[in-house]
Formats: sequence, C-alpha cells, structure tokens
Amino acid sequence: MYNNFVFVFLLVLKQRTGMSYRKLAAFAEEIGLQRMLCIKRIPHYTTMQKAMQRLSKKLLEKMVKACHSLLNMKDLLVGIDGTGFSNTNPSHYFIKRIDGVKVKNFTKTVLIADLDTKLVLGMKTHSDYSSETLDFIPLVQELKHSIKCVLADKGYDSKKNREYCWENGIENHTPIRKHKSEELLYGRKPVYKSSHRRKAAKLFDEEKYKQRALIESVNSAIKRTLGSWVCSRKPQNQQKEVTLKILTYNLDIIGRKIKVSILYIQTGFLQSHIKP
Repeated sequence: MYNNFVFVFLLVLKQRTGMSYRKLAAFAEEIGLQRMLCIKRIPHYTTMQKAMQRLSKKLLEKMVKACHSLLNMKDLLVGIDGTGFSNTNPSHYFIKRIDGVKVKNFTKTVLIADLDTKLVLGMKTHSDYSSETLDFIPLVQELKHSIKCVLADKGYDSKKNREYCWENGIENHTPIRKHKSEELLYGRKPVYKSSHRRKAAKLFDEEKYKQRALIESVNSAIKRTLGSWVCSRKPQNQQKEVTLKILTYNLDIIGRKIKVSILYIQTGFLQSHIKP
C-alpha cells in the first residue's frame, strides 16, 4: 500500500513540523495529504513508527549526498565540523539509578558542507565515543571529484588526512596543533622539525581558513529550525532521526533555490513579452 517515498516524505514532514507521529497522522488526514501522495489513506501512526525502524540509515545518507548532484555543483570550497544532538529519551538519571550503565547523552554528527550554498554534502553519525578525525577521509573520499578545497579545525590535524588531500589534488587548510616535542620557537614563528609539518605550515592559507566559520552557521541553522535534540530511544533510530533533520534542511535549501530560479525565469519571460 505504501512505498519508501511516502514514508520518507511523511518522516521529513514530521521533522519540519515538529509533530509527534499521532499528531502528524491526524494533521495529514485533515489537510487531505493522501490526494497529493496518490494513496487511498494516510498510514496509521504506528505504521510510520515501524517504517522509521525499518528504513536503512545508509539509504537516508545517500539521499543527503544526492542533494548536491541535483544542483550540479563542482569545484567546491567545503568545511568539515562535528556537532552533537542531545538525546531526550530515555532518562539518563533513571538509567543511572536502575542499571548503573553509562549512557552517552548526545548523538555525535560530523558534517561536510559547501560554504557557498550552505548545503550539507555528506554526514556521519555515531552513538559511541569515536573520534571525529576518523570520519575526515571517508567524507572527502565520497566527494573527491567535486571538492577543490577543504577547511577544518585543529581537531582534524592529521598527517594521514593531509596526505590524502594532497595526493588527490585537494587543498587542505587545517591549523597545526602545537607539539612541544616537534616545535621550536624562533621569534614569533614556529619552526617544525617534521618535513610534513613544515609543508603543511607553508601551504596553510589563513585568509581562506577564516571561511571555515561558515559551517558553524550551518550547524546553528539546523538546530534553530529543526531542534537540537532527538527523541528516539534506540541509538540506531537516534542516528536516523539526525539524518532526517539534515535531509529536511537540505530540501529547504533546494526548495529556495528552485523558487529563485522559477522567479528569475518568470521575470525574464515577462520582460521579453512586455512591449516598451
């Protein structure tokens, strides 16, 4: 009766409106959403919940990645940064009192975004305590043919990350961490013993790196418009919910781009047919 398109549409609408499953089902029936989706009736709210558990996280991540191909984006200046979405279910105080289990109270998310359009190009989510640095190469690798330059903070300072970018012809501007064992102060400028760190310091462009702050505005926009928390109980569903938030954010940006394009076409059409 229902395909994945219907379920993804309803789940994205749920993130956009902030409704519960029960309220979303009632709202969709009230506005006659089934006619637009070409289905006989709106799924029961429990059906939506089961669809959320059944849908693959990889499928949702692929939909996030596919957004930039719709705009045919090339030679991108991108930024990478991590953020966290707090988990509201279950109560961590309750778990601590009853089970004594240490539970992570947020879902770690690493985003790679285009700094021009503010579109999220890829993402990785974790419910464990793994380092963000491990997600750098997988995210860049998926987009290496479209990326021209990548900006990241000191948390991603790694020889492996830099060498991967250099080998694939991608500019990498990441500040170098201070290591007393490898760094000698000569006046105000540091002198590095490692040839790799000397090369990284020589290629680092501070003016370009200042644009990295734009990805912080992407994190802020997602949390302000769609919420900085997730309500799912299971870690896998928490990661899916975060992915749905990013997908909803991307669709909003693409929708605005399409509206601007349509308005531009309509304006040009009218101007060409108005007699002076």
